[in-house]
Amino acid sequence: MEHLLRRGYQVAGVSRQPQAAYRLEGEAFRYVSLDLRHADGLSKLLETLRPRFIFHVAAVHGEAGSRYEPIWQDMLAVNVGATHVCLEYLRTQCPDGGLVYAGSCKTFGPVYPRVVTERSRQTSPCLYSVTKNASRDLIDVYRRDHGTRASVLHLFNHESERRAASFFIPTLVSALHRALQDKSHRVEVATLRFYCDWGSAEEYMDIAIDVAERALGEDFILATGRTRSGDNLAKELFARHGLDHRAHVIERLVPNEAARPFRASVDKLAAALGRTPVVGIVEVCEKILAAGSKG
Repeated sequence: MEHLLRRGYQVAGVSRQPQAAYRLEGEAFRYVSLDLRHADGLSKLLETLRPRFIFHVAAVHGEAGSRYEPIWQDMLAVNVGATHVCLEYLRTQCPDGGLVYAGSCKTFGPVYPRVVTERSRQTSPCLYSVTKNASRDLIDVYRRDHGTRASVLHLFNHESERRAASFFIPTLVSALHRALQDKSHRVEVATLRFYCDWGSAEEYMDIAIDVAERALGEDFILATGRTRSGDNLAKELFARHGLDHRAHVIERLVPNEAARPFRASVDKLAAALGRTPVVGIVEVCEKILAAGSKG
């Protein structure tokens, strides 16, 4: 939202919390408390606000290994139902507007091809990816049948200080922060033997605005194009602060022998926008660490 405000947009942020989680100054921003599980409420809000661009980045999800069965109805309502409401608003009331939908790299898994492109086969290895694929299919239908301008951004891992503490990157940075204060500190993780393409959520959202302004209607992979293992990242991050990660981050599971490196191709993004993500995950981790140290 900060990037939209800096570009001169009037912005409405929507979430179910009574108040905005992050304070944004200025008359150009308003916060609306709304439970996105209720389609009628979202439909009425869109009719009232009449936005030109909609960024659907809300999602019911969880960290790796989560069980989605207990939250299936909520995922269906937010991840898919809200998408349909947005598409219907654009079809019936704002045909010149557009939607940018936050998809997920999980739809290319669970084992990624060596090179992942927008044309790579997409599957549904978990219930969360079922909802992401369903919204992608909805968008395809509205683009084909109604000419709706909408883009799916296949987001690879996007990190910031706003990521929930239970996810891998916050866990790793928290372990480093505490180890710097207490050399005997240990944290247990499932495994470090996996590969990931991590980037900056802040930078990704700025690129999402570029997509809305300049390439709406096309789908893109949004990633750094650089893959590394959890073990390699932990090693570098701790070494930057004079520590050995093996003394502080303990794996509780047998290493995943099936894990292999891959490359998320950002060639299409580069061709369309003339830019790709440049902020690396170590830089993001250092920013999260600095924010935690001040807190």
